[in-house]
Amino acid sequence: MKHKGGNHQVLMAAVTLVGTTIGVGIFGIPYAISQVGIGLALVYFLVLGGIQLLQSLFYAEAVMASSEELRLVGLAGKFFGRHVRSVAAVVSILGFWGGLIAYILVGGVFLHLLLSPWLGGALLHYQIFWGLVGAVVVYFGLGFIEKVDFWFTVALVMALLVIVSVAGARIEPANLVALVPSGDLFLPYGVILFSLSGMSAIPEMKDFMEGRKRGFRKAIVVGMLVAIFLTLLFGLVVYGVTGPGTTKDALDGLNLVLGGGVARFGAMFGFLAVATSYFMIGLTLRSTFEYDYRLRRTLAWFLAVMVPLAIVILGVDDFISIISFTGAVFGGVTAVIIAMLYVTVTKRGLLKSRRLGVSRIWAYISIVVLLLGAGYETLTTLLRW
Repeated sequence: MKHKGGNHQVLMAAVTLVGTTIGVGIFGIPYAISQVGIGLALVYFLVLGGIQLLQSLFYAEAVMASSEELRLVGLAGKFFGRHVRSVAAVVSILGFWGGLIAYILVGGVFLHLLLSPWLGGALLHYQIFWGLVGAVVVYFGLGFIEKVDFWFTVALVMALLVIVSVAGARIEPANLVALVPSGDLFLPYGVILFSLSGMSAIPEMKDFMEGRKRGFRKAIVVGMLVAIFLTLLFGLVVYGVTGPGTTKDALDGLNLVLGGGVARFGAMFGFLAVATSYFMIGLTLRSTFEYDYRLRRTLAWFLAVMVPLAIVILGVDDFISIISFTGAVFGGVTAVIIAMLYVTVTKRGLLKSRRLGVSRIWAYISIVVLLLGAGYETLTTLLRW
């Protein structure tokens, strides 16, 4: 689809990134802050927000350096060979499936909260219904997703700001000055990394920008900074209201303090957040199967969206654990491969004009941080078993 005007292209691409980044993970942010206090939470956001911004820019460089329509798996195979391609395939596909499972679970919870007072029905029925509707949207591809995703994202940001405004009037200052950690010091790592991950939107943003490298990077920076700011703002305000009573999904705690009306409005906001991310991630996974594995479009679509739905139907329902592990391990290893792609692209000088210009040392630093985080999360998960 062609767009007129460079600013319009940048806006559409940035909105796509914001909509993909702000997803179900945002509802775990207040609880993560409650575990470590405001001070350490801000450090987490500064470090992980910077890493995710760099990874998005690194991924864009790799995408622009390839003349083929390749996603992460195909890029890894092109630049590193079949062994790294296999690793990328496993972590990318499992990570996407993990995210889609979480979005189906939580999207169904929000729909159940909104509609069950009038329609009745079990939670699982709403999760299956939402999974099927989301699958249909993903099937129709980028043009259809662009139309609904833009307005969903606008509504999402407006709803988020309304919640922040209403809840902001009930903030307890004592909660915001509680700097001493009181829980799991590592818990925010996976939650924040997951909540700030919008890299699946990068290849689709390239289609919007139609070869404009400078505008492409500008859209990434603007989109990521807006997403980071809104995510942090939501977390701080909700934690400021609920304090020690902050719940894992944020809405239950708000319901106790502000009443059911805010919780229902929050559920509407939550569904918008889930929907925008589900659409773009589902499309990216479908494209991975279609372009990187040369599967027919229908089969690629089926594997992308029906496998997660089938897993939900079979009884998997612990979305918090899925998000934590997906963000720290699958997301972390994926980001490491992206940083390696950036190092390779810059060493080979594949982008001779208008290069990003970020020193490779930042890629190496992010690789070390991400590998340590993934290793620690894997170890603690195994020990919990």
